[in-house]
Amino acid sequence: MSTPSFAGTWHLVDAFALTPDGQRLPSPLGDKVLGQIMYDDAGNMSAQLMAANRPLFSSRSIDEVPAEEVKEAFLSYTSYWGRYRIDAAAGTVTHSVIGANAPSWPGGDQVRYFELNGNRLTLKTPPIRGRDGVKLVQQLIWERVLPA
Repeated sequence: MSTPSFAGTWHLVDAFALTPDGQRLPSPLGDKVLGQIMYDDAGNMSAQLMAANRPLFSSRSIDEVPAEEVKEAFLSYTSYWGRYRIDAAAGTVTHSVIGANAPSWPGGDQVRYFELNGNRLTLKTPPIRGRDGVKLVQQLIWERVLPA
């Protein structure tokens, strides 16, 4: 089996969670999520995801922003970069995280199940326990950005 090429820039088309019984729920980042993921042929990757309607801070000075606003900003944005490897037989791509906005991610792996159909890439997490204790599969659908 040949290894598919993920090389390129991908824009997020849809993001949602699936319950164990297949019910579709909003992503932890909300109903509308913006995102970009990039892969190169050398095995490097970078991902950025954010809630589409993040509120502005109440002050331009971070020292004056209330802690609750800072927390909401952190919870509405995810970014990380690192190396990646594809296991075509298993249908997985593993992102080995070097840096991230979540302090617990660097040095770890983020495994995603993938489906690649032309210029559409679907990435799914293994079941992950959410804040409410229910295990959900997060699903992200990406579309490759083609040269103009």
